[in-house]
Amino acid sequence: MIADGNMEGENQEGVIFPTLRENADGSSATEVESLCMNCHKNGVTKILLTKIPFFKEVVIMAFECDHCGYRSSDVQPGGQIAQLGVEILCKVSTESDLQRSVLLSDSAVIKIPSVELEIPSSKRGRLTTVEGIINEVMDNLSETNEELRKADPEGATRVAAFLAKLAMLKSCTEEFDVEIRDPSGNSAIEGLEPGKQDPKIRRKEFKRSAVDNAALGLQQPPDDDEEQPADAEEHDEGTTDGEKGTAEDNEVGEEEIMILRETCPSCGAPGESRMKIQVIPFFKEVILMAFACDKCGYRSNEVKPGGQIADKGRKTILHVTNKEDLSRDILKSDTAIIDIPEIELMLEAGTLGSVFTTIEGMILKVKESIQQTNPFALGDSAATDSKSKFRSFFQSLDKLLTGDERFTVILDDPAGNSFIQNLYAPDPDPEMEIQEYERDEEQDEELGIKDLKLSEA
Repeated sequence: MIADGNMEGENQEGVIFPTLRENADGSSATEVESLCMNCHKNGVTKILLTKIPFFKEVVIMAFECDHCGYRSSDVQPGGQIAQLGVEILCKVSTESDLQRSVLLSDSAVIKIPSVELEIPSSKRGRLTTVEGIINEVMDNLSETNEELRKADPEGATRVAAFLAKLAMLKSCTEEFDVEIRDPSGNSAIEGLEPGKQDPKIRRKEFKRSAVDNAALGLQQPPDDDEEQPADAEEHDEGTTDGEKGTAEDNEVGEEEIMILRETCPSCGAPGESRMKIQVIPFFKEVILMAFACDKCGYRSNEVKPGGQIADKGRKTILHVTNKEDLSRDILKSDTAIIDIPEIELMLEAGTLGSVFTTIEGMILKVKESIQQTNPFALGDSAATDSKSKFRSFFQSLDKLLTGDERFTVILDDPAGNSFIQNLYAPDPDPEMEIQEYERDEEQDEELGIKDLKLSEA
């Protein structure tokens, strides 16, 4: 049963997921009488719908039993499942790394490879820290080890040795990795520096498989014995829109749109992926790709450079001097690095993916990306120092968008597939400098062409 009068706070302003600051008095919490799993008497569960700033909605639940004193807490995603899954790797080497906040959904799998530890997905989400994850494992093993000591002394000895390894991790004498794989995309690890690629955190998004979607309840699990549907061949071969041209020949014209049938990564329903070749004047061809699902409304778009990898890397340096420069087109491939020295902004390769936008649009995407990947930066739980750093950095980005600040955009692409519009083309642009350079072996290896070069030699 729901306690009387506890729904008033939720509907005061028609907001379903108010922020924690708006919920400071706890007026929006809902109380539900529920069974205690420890003493089997009735306790009280408090449910709070709230929003983590710059991340997403969550449902916080806390249970307390007045009879036996048992308590428990739980965090569940309150919003929709993200369009893509996420893999996060965090390198832990200091005490501050152990105190990084970690938000885990109920579908997140945690690994610590150095001690061969894997924590499978649980039935509950939680907000904890890196140290909290280790403590939780140690507490659970310590409880079971007392009983195991009587039944299997050798097994208990091995568990004790493993507990010693976990205790060593907390001392930070050696660096170790924490890996999180979450198909729902609702997990995150706190970043410490605004505007910079945290050198200790690597985040990668991925398309969910049919098995992932089935585990999340988005579609039925795949049957290995079933034959592939008839449109699977069409997915491989591709079809074209007859009204806009056909691709009977091997080459696809600039005005032709190719339509490929593929499965929606969000709901698993059949959808259409459209591709078109577009020529950027004074640069090269690019491939525009867009996917839309009529069933769930999922949409995505991507830009890929066409043609081969250039013989040399390409660094473009643009000096932004007025508001007109903010409207310059920019093509950033997923191998390019973006650097704005004036505000100490550095985005490593892979950040933002491949995008075709303007300088202004790129800055807005950077701001949005930082907010999404640092959900703990400006929340109520954020440290004062961290909060001021992020606010100061966002103010710096806003100043760049006014067009009154002079700054430099450095676009460095080892593959040579990135581009900034030249407003004076075909003449040289006085505000832009283009440098070509020879790639080193490490860059060739990252691009996957090192072995190709060796075979040609």
